[in-house]
Amino acid sequence: MEYSRRSRGLAVEFALLGFLVESPAHGYELRDRLSAGLGAFWRIASSQLYQVLHRLEEEGWVDASVEAGATGPSRTVYHITEKGRSAFWSWAASPVRHVRRIRVEFLAKLYFLRRLAPERLPEVIRAQIAVLRELQEHMHRRPHLRTDDALLGALASSYRRNQVEATIRWLEENEQRIAEGKENE
Repeated sequence: MEYSRRSRGLAVEFALLGFLVESPAHGYELRDRLSAGLGAFWRIASSQLYQVLHRLEEEGWVDASVEAGATGPSRTVYHITEKGRSAFWSWAASPVRHVRRIRVEFLAKLYFLRRLAPERLPEVIRAQIAVLRELQEHMHRRPHLRTDDALLGALASSYRRNQVEATIRWLEENEQRIAEGKENE
């Protein structure tokens, strides 16, 4: 499951790795950190969280150790490995390839970059804008989507072009604000 720009890579896997870059944690703690940090964008069921942690462990991206609780039961604590750290940073520094992934995956990348490597934000934002411009150019070469309903194809194509253009404009308008961490403007 090594991350590459062509891999599908689920954002939740990388979000968990991002929290583990900050510090080792047990499952409940990761769930709470995920909810507090990214819960406004998406949610994950506890059962899914543990499946993802198990998958990350199988891939060698995290190590798990059982630690005795000081006042309660033992807990499995997850630690990121160098392989996991490398996969996380590769993911965090790569632009998303589809506009539909901006709202969830790209915002998760911004979240972690703001926390862990704010100096990298400008390069990631510029790379994302470049990918969107490539997509925009591709869409202009194909003015209609292929369908047996020409009007619907033209409308869908127009919608997609406008969505890409709006996303580029949003990133350009907010690039400095994101990089500087300004909340209220």
